[in-house]
Amino acid sequence: MGIDEAIRRLETSNQGLRGILDDIDTTLLGLRSDPRLDGLIDDLENLFNAYLKTWIKSNSEILDILKKI
Repeated sequence: MGIDEAIRRLETSNQGLRGILDDIDTTLLGLRSDPRLDGLIDDLENLFNAYLKTWIKSNSEILDILKKI
């Protein structure tokens, strides 16, 4: 895989991750109505948000490096 292909894949990955990040609240909506999971869903959403943002940041840092080559 060349640099151009790696850049394309990382950009595609970031787009997908941003889509997941934007939809996480909707995705967890059904679980919020379950009283057994009261309070856990907020923690889970925060965990997913942090994880996805870190992944996007890492991809973006690698993209910056690759684009300078």
